[in-house]
Amino acid sequence: MRAFGTTIFTEMSALAVRTGSINLGQGFPDTDGPAAMLERAAAAIREGANQYPPGPGVPDLRQAVSEHRKACYGLDYDPDGEILVTVGATEAIATSILALCEPGDEVIVFEPYYDSYAAAVALAGAVLRPVTLRPAEGRFTFDPAELRAAVGPRTRVILVNSPHNPTGTVLTRAELEEIALLCRERDLTAVTDEVYEHLTFDGVEHVPLATLPGMRERTVMISSAGKTFSVTGWKTGWVCGPSPLVRAVQTVKQFLTFTASAPWQLATAHALRHEMEWVSRQRAGLQAKRDR
Repeated sequence: MRAFGTTIFTEMSALAVRTGSINLGQGFPDTDGPAAMLERAAAAIREGANQYPPGPGVPDLRQAVSEHRKACYGLDYDPDGEILVTVGATEAIATSILALCEPGDEVIVFEPYYDSYAAAVALAGAVLRPVTLRPAEGRFTFDPAELRAAVGPRTRVILVNSPHNPTGTVLTRAELEEIALLCRERDLTAVTDEVYEHLTFDGVEHVPLATLPGMRERTVMISSAGKTFSVTGWKTGWVCGPSPLVRAVQTVKQFLTFTASAPWQLATAHALRHEMEWVSRQRAGLQAKRDR
């Protein structure tokens, strides 16, 4: 890990504090999430939810995630075996790569990419194969020929981030179909980072890769409470996928963090069921700020 040093987020946040600057270098909001969600977390602490929750996650949150996936995308995930709660999406990404890749395997990513991707691939002893996103007609996209050329005999995983950090692009259904076709043809597993799933602007639709034909059974789908509900400090994320893939991810996770904080899980379960209208208002407010 010597090549990675300190993350750019740590460097920029420290620089902002030192100089008194407005910090545009890290993706956290300056407002809290829904008041009822925060109160549910506080109540959970007062009520005694302060010991280890189950390794896969609090049952109530896994059930709420299952309901949310079904309501939003029509995807059915069994809360007992196909959903795993993680310490944020960053852990979900790292444990997925560690679980699915052997040394020498190759992982395709779209560049530029969130900085933890390269580190997770390095920890697994795997090889990063970037495919560059380039501006075209006012948005960033990839060349399908370049994507196909990046796939080799050792390619194991394609890591897809949409809505994308940092370009902001949202992959279209046609672009996702190109990725899905390649996954089916070459027997690749997709790991999808979808933490910004509810924060698209201008009516742009987010389409999960797992909803495309033949992709649910080969996709590890990652989401997070941090970006959706403006509670990045809670580090509460989850993985959804077919049980063999989720079981592999949990096998790795149990020896890293074992489990995630119980109060935040209970509060997130509440939010997924009762605070999506708050998310809609948050999205509208962010779009208005962008426009201004």
